[in-house]
Amino acid sequence: MMYSACKPEFILTSGKKMSFTEFAAPAFQTEHGCVHIHWDDRLFSLGDHATEDQKILFQQATESLRQYKINGGRILWTIHNRHAHSGTGVSESFREGRRQLAELVDIIHVHTPHAMQHMIDTYQADPEKMRLIPHPSYLGVYEDTLTTLDRAFPTRDKTRFLTFGTMRGSRELDKLHVAAAKLSRRDYDFHVHVAGKVFPASRRVIRGLQNIDAVTVTGTRIPNEDIPKVFAQAHAYILPSTQTFTSGTAMLALSFGLPIIAPDTAAHRGTTPESCHDLLYQPHHTKGLIRMIRHVIQMTDEELSERRQACFDFAQARAPHVISGQLKRVFEDMILTPADRKLSTNK
Repeated sequence: MMYSACKPEFILTSGKKMSFTEFAAPAFQTEHGCVHIHWDDRLFSLGDHATEDQKILFQQATESLRQYKINGGRILWTIHNRHAHSGTGVSESFREGRRQLAELVDIIHVHTPHAMQHMIDTYQADPEKMRLIPHPSYLGVYEDTLTTLDRAFPTRDKTRFLTFGTMRGSRELDKLHVAAAKLSRRDYDFHVHVAGKVFPASRRVIRGLQNIDAVTVTGTRIPNEDIPKVFAQAHAYILPSTQTFTSGTAMLALSFGLPIIAPDTAAHRGTTPESCHDLLYQPHHTKGLIRMIRHVIQMTDEELSERRQACFDFAQARAPHVISGQLKRVFEDMILTPADRKLSTNK
């Protein structure tokens, strides 16, 4: 998705099986003018429990990257998350690793204004290095774009909600459990589908959700070919997490026309259409999620259809080829000479 508009001017090579020491070789810079770093905590093992050996490997990697820059290479770093995926806290090794990377790299790519401010405030990142390019939608990824946009509004025998993705503790599904249980006891006519791989931290609350008649849990990874069907059956998407930094699943939901019910945070405001911001509730309001689910249940089909169109418009504005084109321009600014840029334009 991110690289779809970058060819043919840029040839992309995965560095998955590379040794970091390869960066330092002059021949590597000759062949690869730019290194693009993703998921730094996983790439450099900078999780909550990094060992001394892992810290040493990180230092070796950064030394190699410094030599790569000396050789003429350029480094782009995309910030996907606030915390390491191995936990919800921020260890000192994670902090120090990010401080060093913020100083080392040429460009830091973020998806939202709040992510930019976080990198500046927390890691003293140079504002001149920052580039704001939104997370792309998923239009055209799991099925043809026209198939998605032309799909009829789903039959509304009852209002159907979806929560999708890997179910970690950061999803805060306990809030969904409380809301679903209370609305079910009050005889509201609705259904919630919780779909995705369940991690250990969420197993207890998932068992509680399974005991609610209005909730169905599919606790395994959803195959790619089944994703359109899962989203096509829903009317709205529930994302109760206050810890979200950049939500790919929110962009996926918007790509299928599902308005987002979520806490009113900078992260969610940055990844939802403005006309749907009234579905964001105060993060620490204990009844906020309950009231918002009830509000959507009470909406007319016409009202929900208007929200659906706003989501589609938002997803089209952030379609993969649009966002990738913005990333391509960053690559051009980083590594192409004026002569190269003129040749690229002529092509």
